[in-house]
Amino acid sequence: MTTALHPPIDGIRAQPTAVPADAEVRTSLELLSELYNYNHWIFNKIRPFLRGRVCEIGCGIGTITQFMLNHEKVVGVEPSAKSQRAAQERFAEHLNVEIAQRFLSDCPCDTVPAGKFDSVICLNVLEHIEDDVDALQRMSQLCAPKGRVIIFVPAHMSIYGQMDRSFGHWRRYNRKTLRQTFENAGLKTQHSFYMNSLGYFGWWLQGRLLKRNQVPIESARLFNRMVPFLDAIERLLPLPFGQSVVMVGTPKKS
Repeated sequence: MTTALHPPIDGIRAQPTAVPADAEVRTSLELLSELYNYNHWIFNKIRPFLRGRVCEIGCGIGTITQFMLNHEKVVGVEPSAKSQRAAQERFAEHLNVEIAQRFLSDCPCDTVPAGKFDSVICLNVLEHIEDDVDALQRMSQLCAPKGRVIIFVPAHMSIYGQMDRSFGHWRRYNRKTLRQTFENAGLKTQHSFYMNSLGYFGWWLQGRLLKRNQVPIESARLFNRMVPFLDAIERLLPLPFGQSVVMVGTPKKS
């Protein structure tokens, strides 16, 4: 059974258990950057909701940023100095892209101002933050009038296991719990859906049953090769569960 990858997010997570070694963090980020099919699948799921100026919370080394270069403005927020430098160098020739070395808890700020973004995206980051309501409120403050907050997080506490703990996940969500978190943060939910039903079983096997700390590299690469087929199947037969959940909301004040 294969599974997708939710790596540690260096510098963002509020860690409930032991922090992996720096080498493990770098290895996970590098592996994730290899999984082009998987990353593009995620982007395709959120692309219908993206518009205008984009702020990406926890952009890392630009794994998802690379798909948004046609937008008017893209500001990545990344607390890790090493990842920020890598992303800045990667997109140095793109004048519409800026990578700010900031924690979300510092935002809004001069480099990531309030009320300036049509889309604020946060992919596989919210689960690392203990106070997720505060995090969503800060994202909401970054939104321009009629702006959107787009969240992608791991789904279902029923498969929470050793990998979640080692990666620093405070929780996994379902549509109900994430919608309630949106509500508590002053966001009105517009869209929500699950994706990656096969990954649900893979994550349960690897992290809960086998109690592994990391996603096996070969399993992640095999999963990446299978993505086009999984995407086609889920388009034909959407299932009411998945490894991840996507939610889109707007600030109620808008």
